[in-house]
Amino acid sequence: MPTNTSSSLKKIFAVYWRPNQDLAVVVISWLLVVGTLYTATKIVGSTAWGGMAYFFLYAVVGATLFGVGIPLYWMTVVRRRSIADLGITRDRLGLSIAVQIVLAALLYVATLAKVQLPPLEQLVPLAALALTIGFFEAIFWRGWVLLRLEESFGVIPAIVLGSLLYAFYHIGYGMAASEMVFLFFVGVMFAVVFRLTQNVFILWPLFQPMGQLVTLIREELTLPLLAALGFVEVLALMFVLLWLAARYHRKHSALALSA
Repeated sequence: MPTNTSSSLKKIFAVYWRPNQDLAVVVISWLLVVGTLYTATKIVGSTAWGGMAYFFLYAVVGATLFGVGIPLYWMTVVRRRSIADLGITRDRLGLSIAVQIVLAALLYVATLAKVQLPPLEQLVPLAALALTIGFFEAIFWRGWVLLRLEESFGVIPAIVLGSLLYAFYHIGYGMAASEMVFLFFVGVMFAVVFRLTQNVFILWPLFQPMGQLVTLIREELTLPLLAALGFVEVLALMFVLLWLAARYHRKHSALALSA
């Protein structure tokens, strides 16, 4: 036991320099996600026809194709690795869900229980948004960015660098520097929690989306009820991409074994 503990601590505090192609793709995907968000928020969102175009750029192109699609394509098609290497796995699933429930309960008591909830027809689209974007963020920021940074630099540098990238991502929303400092520490919190099991289901569908929902309510964002359907469809598309990536990996793994 002491040997295992010592080995785990050494791994956590190890710092090294192993940048590779994966890191370059992480940077490219980050630029694409931030650029798409900025375009949707600052350019398209200010136009008269911005509603549907904003949704398409933000949710479909930015979150789904760039934020989920690129990591899945790169890991399964290019690297021939499993989606488990993006934190989408059954490993430690029970522990992840149990920890998430506890954390979500604590977050609820500290935040959502003290917030005046909007009417149901306003709450439903906000919850759908939080669930969908929360899933994208769990995969992109934790399973993709954090774990690739960890492979290149080590656990602690990955948490710091990943949280900086997470904070600067919100440039796309036009947030002030003070807000991004706060978001850096939010990123650290989510990264540390994810690192406990390296499973995205320690964050989603309760803990991380609940935090986003609280922010949306406090900002008094209002969306039409129909928007809920749009976000549910986007979430379904993300799951279809996951299924296709897992199927591709299983098929090619079987072919490699039989060759």
